[in-house]
Parts: sequence; C-alpha cells; structure tokens
Amino acid sequence: MDATIAIAILVTLLVGPLFFRLVEENLEIYCLAVGLFAINLSGGPDWELAKKALADPVPISAAVISAGFAFQYGRRWLDNGLDSIAARISRPAATALTVSIVALISSVITSIVAALVLVEALRSLRLHKEKLVRVTVVGCLAIGLGASLTPLGEPLSTIAIDSLQLEFFGLFTLLAPFVLPGIAACALLAGLFARGRHAAEQETPQAPESAATVLTRGVKVFAFIAGLVLLGEAYAPVACAYLSKLSPASLFWANSAGAALDNATVIAIEIRGMPLHLARQAILSLLASGAMLVQGNIPNIIAAGSLGISAANWARVGVPLGLLFLVFYFLALQLS
Repeated sequence: MDATIAIAILVTLLVGPLFFRLVEENLEIYCLAVGLFAINLSGGPDWELAKKALADPVPISAAVISAGFAFQYGRRWLDNGLDSIAARISRPAATALTVSIVALISSVITSIVAALVLVEALRSLRLHKEKLVRVTVVGCLAIGLGASLTPLGEPLSTIAIDSLQLEFFGLFTLLAPFVLPGIAACALLAGLFARGRHAAEQETPQAPESAATVLTRGVKVFAFIAGLVLLGEAYAPVACAYLSKLSPASLFWANSAGAALDNATVIAIEIRGMPLHLARQAILSLLASGAMLVQGNIPNIIAAGSLGISAANWARVGVPLGLLFLVFYFLALQLS
C-alpha cells in the first residue's frame, strides 16, 4: 500500500463518522470494515494475522462485559456514594475529584474499567448534556494519561515497557513529571466545565443497562479492536518507511495521527531502540491526541457509546482540547 492510498484510507476513517449518521452509530463495525479493506490492499491477511485479530480483542471485550454486569448490581451504591459527596462539596469539585481519582487508578484497574467507572460516576452526577460531553472528553483524556504510568494500564504502556526494556515503574519515572500535571489540568477543566446552575438542569438518572446492551457493547468493542489490529498491520510498512526520516519535532506532531489509529500499534512500530528522551516525546504526543476523536482510544468508544455522545459532538470538544495539550507538551518538552 503506497502513501497516497494510506492517507486516503486515514482520511476516510477520520471523516466518515463526522458526516454519516449510519457510520457514527456503527463506528466499531466501520473501523473493522476499513481495517479489512486496508489489509486487503496490503496483500491480504495471513493466518497469523487472522488469529491475532480474533484473539487480541477477547480479554478487552471480556473486561467490558464483566464490568458492565458488575455495574448493574453496584450502581445503587455508587449513586449513594456520589450523592453523599455532592451533599458535602460543590458539583464542580465533585466532578474534578471524580476525574482525578479515576485517572490515577486507571494505571491499576486498566483504562477500560476506568472508563466504565467514569461513565457510571458521570451518570450519578447527572450533568446537563452539554456539560456531560465536555467532562466526558476531558475525563477520557485524563484516563489515557493516567493509564500510561504502569504496564497494567493500557496496551501502549505494556508495549512501551517491553520495547524500552524498562522496569515496572520505568514509565512512571519517565512520564510522571508531565502526566501528573496533565491529570491535574484535566481535573481542573472538568470542574470548570461542570460549573453553573444545576437544580434546573439535572436530568432523570438513566435506568440500568439491560443485559443485551452490555453484551452488544462488548461485541462492538471486539469489532473495534479487531479493526485496529488490521489497520496497524496494514500501516506498519508505510510507517516504518517514513517515520525514521522525521526529526524529533516532526515525529511529535506526526504522532497526532494516533487520534485515528491504535496508539499501541504506532508505539510498537516506532519506539523500539529509541532513546528515552525521544520515546517520551513520542508517547506524550500519542497521549495528548488520544481523546481528540471517538475512535482515538478504547475508553472514548466505551464512554461515547454508553452516554450517547455523537462523533461530531465529541470532536468539537476533543480536537481543540487535544491541540491545547499537544502545544502544552511540545513546549514543556522543548524547555525540559
């Protein structure tokens, strides 16, 4: 697959959910279809790739389904706990506290479970729809940042630890001076987004999800991960050919393609053998851009699907937010 076709497929993946409602409502299936198309242009899948595309999504999908059923039974306690907190502190403070805690524990409970916790917590806070979209996007960005601190958090950190041959807390040492202020900034933004009148804006809490809804979400996540595996394999030769030619600054901005592609795949392609200071730049770029679009990260997919946030509404918040964090990290890296 040459560079022109690769760019065309990437653009298709980016704009499809923004302009076509059918695509937006079936984003995970769309990602799988684009992945199949891309891999066929690259010569077609082999047996090993097929096994990988079928096997990799299983643990993630199982976690999504298990957590979904667990929240069906634990939601009342979560609601009561958040109501108790909201009675003692303001809603903006409760929102900021929720985002910061979920982000920090995501490195232990995984970004997927953290996203489900965030969804349930935001439902309990009963924010107005516009506020809910903003807080959800910034919350998913915070989760992506927090999950990068240990290899338990997300595939990106697992691959980075292995490729860079670091100890368990190696990524924490490498990234924490940048990631922890980023999480604090996300919590502050979440609190600011939640400001305003609330009594008239509170919406009726949603009924617990049905078993069919939980299972359907798990199947969709399976399709999404399988599509990302195929896309990563299709783009690997192109990425290998061009990424090595980029300067560190150019690589930082090129990695914003992680908004549409699997950031773990991008890291696997480019980070092996990379000096630590360049690896830090590459990882931070992917983390900052991860919440720009719904398809940029698995927590985004889970949160958007669970809370009914459209791809267009997500992008209206996520793109400027991601660009702000990209500029922030770029300047911070230049000064460090």
